[in-house]
Amino acid sequence: MESTSEKHKRILSNHKVVLHQVVGAINTISLKLDVAKLPDQLYLLAIGKGSQKLLEAFIHYYKGEILDGIVLSQELISFERDEERLRKLSFFTGSHPLPTLANKASTLEILQFIHDLPVGGTLVCLISGGTSSLLCLPPDPISIQDLQQTYQILLASGASIDEMNTVRKHLSLVKGGHLAQKAQHLMMHSYLLSDVPHNKASVIGSGPTVADSSTFSDSLQILNNHNLSQELPSSVLNYLHQGVQGLHLETPKPGLNDHPKQNIHLISGAKSMQPFLSRLLEQQGFGVYWASEPIQASVKKETQLIATEVISVLNGQSAISSKIPHALVYHGESYTQVTGYGKGGRNQELALLLALSLEGQHPVSILTFATDGLDGPTDAAGAIVSSYTTLHARKQNTPPEPYIQQNDSYHFHERLQTLVKTGPTGNNLMDLCVVLIG
Repeated sequence: MESTSEKHKRILSNHKVVLHQVVGAINTISLKLDVAKLPDQLYLLAIGKGSQKLLEAFIHYYKGEILDGIVLSQELISFERDEERLRKLSFFTGSHPLPTLANKASTLEILQFIHDLPVGGTLVCLISGGTSSLLCLPPDPISIQDLQQTYQILLASGASIDEMNTVRKHLSLVKGGHLAQKAQHLMMHSYLLSDVPHNKASVIGSGPTVADSSTFSDSLQILNNHNLSQELPSSVLNYLHQGVQGLHLETPKPGLNDHPKQNIHLISGAKSMQPFLSRLLEQQGFGVYWASEPIQASVKKETQLIATEVISVLNGQSAISSKIPHALVYHGESYTQVTGYGKGGRNQELALLLALSLEGQHPVSILTFATDGLDGPTDAAGAIVSSYTTLHARKQNTPPEPYIQQNDSYHFHERLQTLVKTGPTGNNLMDLCVVLIG
């Protein structure tokens, strides 16, 4: 007869197999694009970490001629089959999450490309997460080095993606709708692949083609709220204050400075994943609950919310379901305040905190995963842990608490062999957290 410990090992082993299947499945998800209103000939611009999947979808659905175009992505894009219609595109790569001079040079190429397009032509823009760094043109006198420092401070601050991108838009000549303003002579179609909570168009990639309601004043307020003003380079802080005084142009505003001939097409990352993953998990025998509200708070707060929900299901007190085995699926983008000197990303930290919060509970396994394949400044996409991970860690003389204190989740998972590494996926559908119970 199977003992309790043997049963738990078997359950957790099965969980691990299923969660690796989830990772593999996400990398095969195809996007759907509505191209019905596009002309027979057009020009193409793709920017972001999701450029590969967006391009694959675009050439699948659009059967017309691509006259010319530029692709700016984090990794060089390759296609399994030779695609004749992509031969006229120029491909550039840039850095993320911090911009470089190479990003600025590619951005200038893009501006020249747009400037040279014929009046009345149609420009299709495929925009995804990562554009905030890849598309980079700071105003004088802000240097790339000052911008890098500012981005680094924002990333470690605990600011939300909405807040960070508000500041980024006001330190750029191409974000926050400015790029669309430089294409007034063109018909435009922008396809935005959302990796942000609530699919707010102006936040995706800092909204280069979308009018922006935020202001210089909002940017300064965000910096004050997070006590960042004293840390920023003087060129950045001076520029924002001058913007408040009306010495610099605001971002184009909705209803006032919208591009007059543009259609916005929003592609929800969550809606792209939901039916696909639900079907996979149900086929493995799990009841599936998909959280209606996206992850958008701090990693610590999201840990509390998810752990409370899991324990409620285990105790039979949840309104979700009393059925076990069950899968709880969360999506969105959390944020973390970096106070230590370790290495990690928000998904790796969420996995570690959840493993600790659920330590010793009935068999529970957790996948936290950045769908672009890169979680923070690491080579990992996330982690797969269980309610026994931190117990095993203590037996190996690897208590989790010091790793949490130093924001060093990467090295914890590395020691426990719980990292998930996929490399860049060419997609960007926001972060995913899958919890398997029983």
